[in-house]
Amino acid sequence: MHDTGCFLVGEFQFGPEISFERFTELEESLKNAVMDLLGGFGADHMEFTSSGDYLGYQSQAPDLDRQTLTQACLLLIPLLDDGVKGRLVCVRSGFGDVDTVFFSRQGVDLVTTPAP
Repeated sequence: MHDTGCFLVGEFQFGPEISFERFTELEESLKNAVMDLLGGFGADHMEFTSSGDYLGYQSQAPDLDRQTLTQACLLLIPLLDDGVKGRLVCVRSGFGDVDTVFFSRQGVDLVTTPAP
């Protein structure tokens, strides 16, 4: 992990209204968008997992502020179908705050868990 960076964990959950064929299309476009977006922030070691109605990813990046995290999720929203929701968790090194951005077509919600 970067000395002053963060660990990113994200996921997309697909509702039952998403067909298998559409899931496959969405999965590919979301993977590409996440790689481009987080790569632009200097993220490295991107890893994806998928299972059933779930697509997850994790990466390491230089420290990202709350506004940048929220903006990143706002950029992903146009790619989402109804019934798809996502979250991006940013765990800062050095026992910093943990930010979680929940997002869907209805908007974004940032929740910060302060460091102890």
